[in-house]
Amino acid sequence: MINVALFVCGVLSLILSASPFFWNFRQRNLSATIFVIYVIVANITIIIQASLYGGHDVSKYWEGKGLCDIIGRLPYVCGIGIICSLASMSRTLARILSKNITLSVTVAQKRRELIVELLICVGFPLLNLATFYIYQPYRYVLLQYSGCIVIFDYTWASFWLYTFWRPFFPLVSAIYSAITIYRYFQRRRQFREVLRSSQSGLTVARFARLLFFCITVMFVELPLAIVSFVADVQPGIHAFNFSKTHANWNTIPRIAASAPRKDFFYFTAVSLLLFIYFGFGVDARNMYHDWLIALGFPKLFPNSKWLAKHDTNSVSTGTQSIHSTVTSGTCESRPTRFDTWETMHDIELGSEFGEKFGNVDTNSAFVIGGVQNADDARSESSTLADGLEQQFLDKAVKIKYEIRIEK
Repeated sequence: MINVALFVCGVLSLILSASPFFWNFRQRNLSATIFVIYVIVANITIIIQASLYGGHDVSKYWEGKGLCDIIGRLPYVCGIGIICSLASMSRTLARILSKNITLSVTVAQKRRELIVELLICVGFPLLNLATFYIYQPYRYVLLQYSGCIVIFDYTWASFWLYTFWRPFFPLVSAIYSAITIYRYFQRRRQFREVLRSSQSGLTVARFARLLFFCITVMFVELPLAIVSFVADVQPGIHAFNFSKTHANWNTIPRIAASAPRKDFFYFTAVSLLLFIYFGFGVDARNMYHDWLIALGFPKLFPNSKWLAKHDTNSVSTGTQSIHSTVTSGTCESRPTRFDTWETMHDIELGSEFGEKFGNVDTNSAFVIGGVQNADDARSESSTLADGLEQQFLDKAVKIKYEIRIEK
């Protein structure tokens, strides 16, 4: 019998986690990508548990030797992996703002950072998994409505190998997030240049999205970790004795419960946060657009303007039309200063637009905000167009830049 609540939450969480995974993978955010992988693996485990162990009579549950040895441990490993990845994300953002904009990032530095991220995000959770056997009194237990799980003997061994790290990594994430905010206010005038010199591929909007996500998860995770830590240590921690701990190792207890474990629903909450932060941005919407195009939806909905491909000759913006060809003369809209963006959507469009530019096309001068030549434009915005694409011109007009293209 299927546990409907857990099964539905697991499937919904998988759907919500799909686009954040592809978004972070395409942006090469290693720690964030691994974070989402842990959430996906945990939810797959929950779906399996809900399918096999949803019945009311725990005495009739399949013993599950072999399978339960794996899926019983995965939620715990994924839980540790999530907080390790969170700390790694916060650390990466803080390090980006510590970069000297006059120095370029070398290949050796990139390789070293990659190794450190992998050690934090993957190495420590795997090490934690390898030590489970030391303080597990049983291979696993069968819990009513939740399936096979592992339990720990609360000794000093389990304290230092598992319990201590639950609040430690969220606290590290909180410290790094505070450092990141402090460094931002220190270097906010050079923020774009710092991002560019870091060679991280992050725009202002992408950086802000990752930072706010880390802060939100940290504010959720840290109190939960502290409460769990206090609950674990409050009954007392006794001395560790390996033989005594493993005296009943091959026994598989069956434990009655009134409801599924509440921490299983934690992964659904994290999936929802992932989708809120990474499922609605400009990059994500463009990704959805590409998916629907690849699946042939424009043929099913030929009148859909959103599914229509970008017109390479012209684009309409409300009551005005702007043409991208150089021979069309001057195209204008009401100017807006860079420091007057009012919404996250405008910031996304503006930062993605700005990151596209590095040089001036030899056949045209790109002018922003009334600047009349390429040299002035460089000093004004440090973002000039080389091979201006229609979609970026379209986005620029939508957020009311003043744009001129002169032959």
